[in-house]
Amino acid sequence: MTNMQVTLNMEDRSIIITSDKGHYNKMTYDCFFELNVRATDGETVIVADNLDLLSTEDAIIAYNNVYLTDLQGTLLADKVFYDLETKKYDITMNSDIKRVKVKLFQ
Repeated sequence: MTNMQVTLNMEDRSIIITSDKGHYNKMTYDCFFELNVRATDGETVIVADNLDLLSTEDAIIAYNNVYLTDLQGTLLADKVFYDLETKKYDITMNSDIKRVKVKLFQ
């Protein structure tokens, strides 16, 4: 598919995910986005090369050149796993750097 867009209507917010290319699994409802991926809930913005919306795991996984920006700062990582149920992030780096770059503003 080209020009993919998915809107997740959650209890407390909506998440909009867009990309130039991707595909959708009709059996599991999992979506796989690539090229110019952008996800936002209005406060947090994630930009990445790839993003998987996994309804089978209630999770969003952004990977490859991930930039996350929210009200508290910005973050650069190789992979960001977001659990839709607990609303918590797991952030990792796969490269030799072994650090996640984070800027916090107060």
